[in-house]
Order: sequence, then structure tokens, then C-alpha cells
Amino acid sequence: MEVSIKSLLALMLLGIAPLAMAQDDDYAEREAAEARMAQAFRSGMELIVQDLNRDSFGLFVSAIDVDDMVNRIFGLRLIDQRIQRDFREDMEDFDNFRSFVESTHQAEAEDGIKATLLLVESRGDRGRAVVRFEMSHFRVNYMEYDLGLDEYGNIRINDWTDYLWGHTFSERMGLSMVQAHPNDSAVRKLIDIQVGSPDVFQVTEILKAARDYNFERFFQIYEGMDPRLQRQRVVILIGLDTARVARRRRHQRTMLEAMAEHFPEEPLYSLSLLDYYFPTEQYELAYEALLRLKNDLRIDDGVTQARLSSATLVMGQPEDANAHAERAVEIEPDLEIGWWALLRSRAALQNHAGAVEVVDTLQSEYGHTLDRETLIRDPLFRTFVRSAEYQAWAAENVATDAG
Repeated sequence: MEVSIKSLLALMLLGIAPLAMAQDDDYAEREAAEARMAQAFRSGMELIVQDLNRDSFGLFVSAIDVDDMVNRIFGLRLIDQRIQRDFREDMEDFDNFRSFVESTHQAEAEDGIKATLLLVESRGDRGRAVVRFEMSHFRVNYMEYDLGLDEYGNIRINDWTDYLWGHTFSERMGLSMVQAHPNDSAVRKLIDIQVGSPDVFQVTEILKAARDYNFERFFQIYEGMDPRLQRQRVVILIGLDTARVARRRRHQRTMLEAMAEHFPEEPLYSLSLLDYYFPTEQYELAYEALLRLKNDLRIDDGVTQARLSSATLVMGQPEDANAHAERAVEIEPDLEIGWWALLRSRAALQNHAGAVEVVDTLQSEYGHTLDRETLIRDPLFRTFVRSAEYQAWAAENVATDAG
């Protein structure tokens, strides 16, 4: 019996159609599942950040995957067994653990925590989130959270990276445990070069000095170290941490100089290096560090844009500065630092009418009294306060407020 080509094609199509429909159904189910997981990450982080802004760490600590965190902290580090046992017991004590986590998030926070959720990304049951924390004097810190979902679809926090301190929580905790009871083998694993016993002894002593807050001892050892040891990552990070806790500006600068010399391209240190580049007027390096930070975190927030504006302005690029400032207020119109960046860039461009608009916003929305005497403290505004646009605005607004 002969079968025509047309009949064969019809039979093939009959077989393909159900398969294609099944594949479409599978794809739709996968997409729906992905959307549900993405929403779980988003809503979970939103609730956690809202709780943080109420100065509560209950949701945050409850979301931590304790077993995974402990495994990350201990890792391959040769931590004393007694220290490990004590830490496991502390992790089981909710109040003790919450107090410790609070201390890692409250550094230099004024008037309670002010956190902003900038980004949540996910793929399947793994995700990441970036949260910005406000500090004093328009300074900020960024935390990047490594996230997961449990079998019930609840968000879990596996670890987080602190961009101000330049390490993950698990790394810093593991290092703290080595510091608590250092031994030669554990210290050797912290050093990435071949060293002898005298070098191990020096690093051990510097870890002990930092542990005991013996700042004079720490920097006495550091200054006598072999340069190969001075540029070790662990030594620089511990040194910077110690100097910050001690509020020793001279020693902070020493460690930041070492960080800038030996790890200038490390995005994780970009935020720290801004505290060195801006005061030393290395504005181009500050700009590059900001871009590395922005790209590494994959964010585009108002604070970073405002700081990019500041860097380009002092580099003599007012048009670029204005573009960054405009972007800052576009992204986050409620962010004060963005409006200050916009005021400075418009004043530099002698866009007096535009600058007046910003002055009006800063006074009406943020409660500043921007009279002539206040503004001329900054040389950038001296031409602006003599402009007809500002004088007309001041005559109507500053006088009214003063009256």
C-alpha cells in the first residue's frame, strides 16, 4: 500500500503538535515558578528592610540560615575546637546572636538605622540583594546579601558582604575566631606567600594586638614588618579595622595608603578608598573607584551619582557633573545629597535660574535657610548670590522666613 508524501507529513505533524503543546506548557510552568520565586525574594527583602528601619533585627536574624552560615565561617580555617563550640552555642542563643548581628549593621548610624533596598535579583532559588545604609555626614555603606529560599518558599540569608569593611560576614567572623586563639597553622593559612616562623610570629602578634585593642602595639609591630608582610591582605584589612575602631586618623591613612598601593583595582575596597582619595584630592582615582563600586554592585543609586557629580565637578567637568546630579535626583528625588550636587553643578555652569529652583527645594523640603551669608561660605556660590535670579528669590523667600 502506497502512502503519499502528503499523508506522511500529516502524520508527522499530528505527532509534533502535542509535543510542542507540552513544551509550551512546561515553559509556562517554569516561567510561573520563576516569577513566584522572584516575588518571594522581593517581598521577603522588603519586609526585612522595613523591620530594620524600625530598629528591629527580628526578621533579619530569623531569616539567617544558621547551619550554612556556620559552615561558611568555619570553612577550611583551623579554628580552635573550644572556640567553635562556644560559637555554636552563641548562635543557638537568639538574643546573643541578634546583638552581634546588630553591631555589624549599626556602625556610625545616626538616629537609628536608615536602610534603602536598592536591588533584588534572583534566578531560581538563589538571589542577591543590595541595601544602602546611611551614616553620618552624607556617608553611606552598602551591604550585598547572598540569599536563598527554603522548601516553603521563605527567604533565607546565607551571608552578606560589607563594602565599607571590605569582607563578607563569614570571612570576618572566621578571622575573628582565628584571632581569639591563633596558632601557627591557622595563621599560615591567612598568608598567601611562603613565610618562615619569624614572619608567622609577627602576624600572630599583630592579630593578638588587634584582638586586645592594643593599638600602640599593633602599629609598632606593623611599622617593623617586612614589606612583604605589610602588603598582605589580612594585615591591611585588620589594620584598617583596628584604626577605625580606635578612631586613629593617622593610622587609618597609613592603612588606606597601603590598600591603595597594593589593591587599587579591588571593587570591594572602593568605598574605603574614597575616604583616602577625596581628602588627598585624587579625584580621578575617586571617580574610577566609584565606577568600580557601581559596576560591581550593579546598582545605579542617587548617592553614587551625586558623588560622581562631586568628583567630576572638582575635575573641571561641570557638564558631566550636572548630568550625574540630574540623574541622582531623577533616580531618588527624595535624596538630599542629590539636590546639593545639582545646586553645585548648576552654579558652576552659571545656570542661575536652575540653581534658584534647587535652592527653593532645599529650603522648602529640607528646612535649610539659604541666605547670602550661608551660601558665600562656599566660593562656588559667590557669583550665583550676586545674580539677579537669586536676589529676586531671596528678597521674597529669605526675608519672609526671617520675618
